[in-house]
Amino acid sequence: MDKKLLDALAAKAEQRAKDRKNAKQFEVAGEMLTFVQPSVDAKLSYAEAMLSESAADTVRACASLIYDCCPDLQDPELHKTLGVTDPYDTVWTLMQPYEVDQLGGKLYRWLGLIGPRDNNTPDTARADTVKN
Repeated sequence: MDKKLLDALAAKAEQRAKDRKNAKQFEVAGEMLTFVQPSVDAKLSYAEAMLSESAADTVRACASLIYDCCPDLQDPELHKTLGVTDPYDTVWTLMQPYEVDQLGGKLYRWLGLIGPRDNNTPDTARADTVKN
């Protein structure tokens, strides 16, 4: 293989590894919280969940994604304060379903599970949600 091509591919792999370690902040219940990228296997599970025919299943997957990617939401003290017994209910206690759907869409784009919004398409309203 050509040295230039090897270097380019190695640089791309290094950049992707660096991107996976980067955290990003998103708003939850009026607060900016830090989100981290899940494992590749977890990403694939979330990508599979997008294929569901049910909008409710898709929004539930968004709620799980939000919880799993946000260490702040996983704090047992928060669960105790909110009075939740199932940690995943933390998301539903803090957010409305439409907010879960919107943030889920942002996370899916950030994780590279769906492409960026294309403002040139007539279906921009649909791009605001993971799935209608």
